[in-house]
Amino acid sequence: MYPEPNPYTNPQPQPQPHPQQNPYLSPPPRPPAQPHPYVAPYADPHANPEFLAADSRSGIVVDETGVTFDFEGQSAEFPWPDIQSVHSRPGGGHRLMVAVVLPGGKFYECVVKARNRATLEHWFRDLGHVLHVYLGRRDNPPPWTP
Repeated sequence: MYPEPNPYTNPQPQPQPHPQQNPYLSPPPRPPAQPHPYVAPYADPHANPEFLAADSRSGIVVDETGVTFDFEGQSAEFPWPDIQSVHSRPGGGHRLMVAVVLPGGKFYECVVKARNRATLEHWFRDLGHVLHVYLGRRDNPPPWTP
């Protein structure tokens, strides 16, 4: 009389025989690694971030080329080498005001109205990050020493 096998116990793994490997032969080549089918082969999104804020009349774009203001179909483009600084502040209500200052002292402003306070806060956070990336990349002169 043999004991009945218990279906709730795991059987012990049986040792598998190892095939004899010839030390003079190289292992078989592995196929090239395939990207995961659900991962898009795009560049790192943080390498060149972009900012876009727009309403029905105006828009502000900040990207790797510079700052672009759009007001009722008229555009003004400011490339990074031509920009001295960029400033932003709330423009009253749910408005974002962005100003581009050129080296000669001229400045240009654009105002965009957000739908709500949360959108305005989101714009400020994203704009700050994007400006930090692009303004931080510019060559800063060494500090002046007496």
